[in-house]
Amino acid sequence: MRDVKTILKLVRNLLDKRSARRKEGRFVVEGPHLVEEAGDRIECLLYSEHLPEVKKLEEKGVPSYKISRRQFEEFSGVETPQGVLGVARQFEYQFREVLRADKTLVVFCLGVQDPGNLGTIIRSADAFGATGVILSKGTVDLYNPKVVRSTMGSLFHLPIVMTEDEEETIKYLKEHKVKIVAADGSARQDISVTDLKGAVAIMIGNEGAGLAKEVKKLADEKARIPMAGKAESLNVGIAASVLLYEALRQRA
Repeated sequence: MRDVKTILKLVRNLLDKRSARRKEGRFVVEGPHLVEEAGDRIECLLYSEHLPEVKKLEEKGVPSYKISRRQFEEFSGVETPQGVLGVARQFEYQFREVLRADKTLVVFCLGVQDPGNLGTIIRSADAFGATGVILSKGTVDLYNPKVVRSTMGSLFHLPIVMTEDEEETIKYLKEHKVKIVAADGSARQDISVTDLKGAVAIMIGNEGAGLAKEVKKLADEKARIPMAGKAESLNVGIAASVLLYEALRQRA
C-alpha cells in the first residue's frame, strides 16, 4: 500500500500531464457519481468526506486515503468539490468491440479538440444507442479530466478506442460492411434522407476545420444537418447529438 504523499503526487501528475496518464495507464475520476460508475476500475481513493461510495469501495478492499478539505480543493477541478476522487485503470478495448453486425452505430471523431465537445459526443453516443466511439490521434485525450467529467459516466458504458491511422480505420470499417457517413455542412444531401438503419460510422471533424478533404473522399456518403435559422453552423458536440438522434429515429 502506497503512502499518501506518493498518491498525492500520482494524482497531481495524472491530472496535469497526458504523458503521465499514458505511462501509468491510469486516470482520475472525481465525485461520487463518477467514482461509483468506475466501480471495479478504481484502484485507490482520496477523500475529504467519508461518503457511502467510499465506504462501499473500502469494503471491497480498495485503499483509501483521507486528506483535509483544503488539500482536496487543490486537486479538485470543480467549483464545489464533493470530497472524493479515485485513480482508475484506463480501458483496453479492441476495434471488434465497437461492431454489432448490422446494428453497428459508431461515432468516429477526427480532430475534436475541445474537452467539453468530446464529452458531449460520448454522452450522446451512450444516450442514442451507439455501439462505440473511435478517436483519431489528433483528438483531445479521452482521459483529460474535463473530458471525463463532461461524459457524466458515459465513458464507462460503451467501448471507446483510439486509432493512429485514420485511413486504415476507415478501411477496416468498410471491410466489416460499415457504411461511412461524413458530417459535412456543405453536402447536398440532408441527414434525414441518408439511410442510417444499417451498420454506420458517422465521421465528425475538427471544430474549426471540419473533416479533411482526403478523409471526406473516403466516405460512402456526405450529409448535412438542415438549418432554418441564421446560425452559420452548430457546435460539434450538438451536431453529433443531432446526427445520432436521427440514426436512433430511423432505427426505432
